[in-house]
Amino acid sequence: MKSSKLQLAAVALAAFGAMLAAPAAHAGKTLDAIKSRGQVVCGVNTGLAGFAAADSTGKWSGLDVDVCKALAAATLGDAEKVKYVPLTAQQRFTALQSGEIDVLARNTTFTLSRDASLGLSMTVVNYYDGQGFMVPTRTKMKSAKQLKGQTVCVQSGTTTEKNLTDYSKANNLNIKPVVFEKVEAATSAYFSGRRIAYTTDASGLSSVRTKEAKDPKEHMILPELISKEPLGPMVRRGDDEWFAIVKWVMYG
Repeated sequence: MKSSKLQLAAVALAAFGAMLAAPAAHAGKTLDAIKSRGQVVCGVNTGLAGFAAADSTGKWSGLDVDVCKALAAATLGDAEKVKYVPLTAQQRFTALQSGEIDVLARNTTFTLSRDASLGLSMTVVNYYDGQGFMVPTRTKMKSAKQLKGQTVCVQSGTTTEKNLTDYSKANNLNIKPVVFEKVEAATSAYFSGRRIAYTTDASGLSSVRTKEAKDPKEHMILPELISKEPLGPMVRRGDDEWFAIVKWVMYG
């Protein structure tokens, strides 16, 4: 979704936000908190180029960051009134459930189990992804099925971890997952040469290959995608007004 579309949605919703500020209107709990503190608190990735990453000056950019800015523009009239909270995959749902953040915009996959068990609501898919593998070019691998018996770096607390296990079992590959809480630790282990492959969403592989590899040509992304990953923002269940605001910003 282009940021310009999100900005247009934010302008339209700014009028809606003004209506909610009127004395006769009753704002929901989340919107009340946002207006009281003067910021949208947005849970984002600890650093994934294209989705959410901070530069050397601390300025954030990316698709998920644009979502946060659009929500701030819609509710507060200022796209810069955002507090970004970097979260690991394991931290993200607890942070939203506890009220530490208002919205989770962190390249998160919508799944049935998450929808049914977390007490959180999925809003709108803003990016369709799929899980892949990156390996050193020197391996001359053509397929993920050549990873039989190999060690693969993966981040914990993600659908990626389960998908890897399922794919390995389904194809009798005996892949050995090496699990890390932080994506930075997983990519570091891969680029150090200690592990033969790294797996995550294809968008993440492209980002890591471009931004972190000393020479991107020394690494290749294998052709298979082993899953379908619909990504989008999530909110706490029970605040219908905030859910509607996030949804309609995304529809813009």
